[in-house]
Amino acid sequence: MHLKDQKIRQRSNRYRDQYLADTPSWYRGEMHLGFTLLFTGGVIAYCLFQLGVTSWQEWLVAIPIFLFGNWAEWAAHRYLLHRPSKYFNAVYKRHCATHHQFFTHVTLEYEGHKAWRALLFPPFAPVMFVLAALPPALLIGWLWSANAGYIAMITMAGYFLMYEALHTLSHVVDSPFLDSVPLVNSVRRMHVIHHHPELMATHNFNLTFPICDALFGTSDLEKGLLGTLFHGSGHDKMGAKERRIVGIDERDQAEPERPAA
Repeated sequence: MHLKDQKIRQRSNRYRDQYLADTPSWYRGEMHLGFTLLFTGGVIAYCLFQLGVTSWQEWLVAIPIFLFGNWAEWAAHRYLLHRPSKYFNAVYKRHCATHHQFFTHVTLEYEGHKAWRALLFPPFAPVMFVLAALPPALLIGWLWSANAGYIAMITMAGYFLMYEALHTLSHVVDSPFLDSVPLVNSVRRMHVIHHHPELMATHNFNLTFPICDALFGTSDLEKGLLGTLFHGSGHDKMGAKERRIVGIDERDQAEPERPAA
């Protein structure tokens, strides 16, 4: 490990120890995760039970909503979570001052239920997300059909769960299985690079599939859309500047270093 990375690890570990010590005694990561799954899953189940006989055209509404979700995830991460602002400074501080100090590219792993507090969105987030998704779902239901409105809500709530799932999987270290799964391995690799302190504000803002990173030039890879999505775990086509920052030798084509658990 490079000397710079050793210093980053030491600083992150000191912050982790203090953060975990300051975690309230009543906090339970299992309950935090359980609420997220039960609430969002409950919304999806309710909408599924409300569906009547659907047409394939109604299911097509999921495509633009998925793509909009990918853009919204990318834009919020880039412009709100990594830039201080007047109205969103609290979420910026929580993301950069907490999440990115607790988890760096060399301390990406989580251990124990208290670490879920730094990993997952706060428990109120899925509630706020569903409330924000409700007006557009109602509008689609009014303009098109009730089925289309319910499908829109299913897609948006499902996107939130997918986001949390892929983000959590990106913080699982030493998993040859996950590193062999197409698309998932690309997400995991790009998230390691994103957590480098010198790259977190400029690269790899998609926490799910890096569609917008590829389209808008914030990927650390010099590839097109399909090449980025199915890149996998190696360094091939990584930008020269990014290679120098993370200390990768130009001849090294191996899997990016992930911290040991």
